[in-house]
Amino acid sequence: MSIDWLRLILDSPSPEAAWTDIFGALLNVAGASPSPVAIHDATVVPDRLLSEAAWELWKAYPNHREKTSALLKEWTSDTGPKAVLILDALSLRELPLILGGAQTRGIQPVRIKVTGSECPSTTDQFAHALGLQSRSALANDSKPSDFALFGSACYTDVFSHPFEDCAIPPSPNVVIWHSWLDDHIHLYKKLPDQIAGIASTILQGDGFWRFVDKLRQGRGLVITSDHGYAVSKRFSSEVEDPDAIAILREAFGASRSKAASEPPKQSFMPPIVMTANGRNVVMGQRKWKVQGAFPDICHGGMSLLEVAVPWIELPGL
Repeated sequence: MSIDWLRLILDSPSPEAAWTDIFGALLNVAGASPSPVAIHDATVVPDRLLSEAAWELWKAYPNHREKTSALLKEWTSDTGPKAVLILDALSLRELPLILGGAQTRGIQPVRIKVTGSECPSTTDQFAHALGLQSRSALANDSKPSDFALFGSACYTDVFSHPFEDCAIPPSPNVVIWHSWLDDHIHLYKKLPDQIAGIASTILQGDGFWRFVDKLRQGRGLVITSDHGYAVSKRFSSEVEDPDAIAILREAFGASRSKAASEPPKQSFMPPIVMTANGRNVVMGQRKWKVQGAFPDICHGGMSLLEVAVPWIELPGL
């Protein structure tokens, strides 16, 4: 599909309008192709425009996009039994898989959107936005009293085991955070093609959809994520200047974000790093040579498939 990224990014009247249009265009991109490679390729041009010409939009991102956390707070503040399923690291690559699985089973989504991660695009930053120290604070219904969803009037849990083995109690409101995809990325260190195969098998399989139906029993359901992920193996830019590589190695190692005691000392043009929420964060599809190689799959930085996540609202049963 053809998207006029130059007009959409460079001619936008405001950062808020730009991010609204960017997320809308990304929804069209994800809906037009079931291929994770094609979805990545479609983000190369806008990612380069943002990091090389419109980097001020990245710096405005924390305050001028629709955050997943904010929409979850709004959605769970309405009356009526509801369930939230946070699939850790779910990206727009997996959106066609979930929609295809729903269509096969005759489920018509109520609403499909693209929403934004926190900055940096990490699990802990998303947890903090919901009033949690970490994801694990939701395990075994141990949420804190100031948990931001449902006014904490809900059952919560964190799962990593197969979906078909996950039990849901008869609570009106439920929040489940499942780590299966994030585990395959970080714990099992699967490669991009392996992740694509695993995601296709799981998200279109009966085990996942039986679990979805458990959550939908008497409840509306939102399936979303804390952040997406980047496939750095396919990044369009590699930093090649030796001095820049040395600075990035020292500041970041092989990561996309690091705790910041101060803004980065070295000024790059165009800028490579922004600072937000006490972290220095790499902007764009950029990597550099490090000992042991840069990880093929990563997150924490500011590229479109790291920060943009699906929002899929399904009706109750």
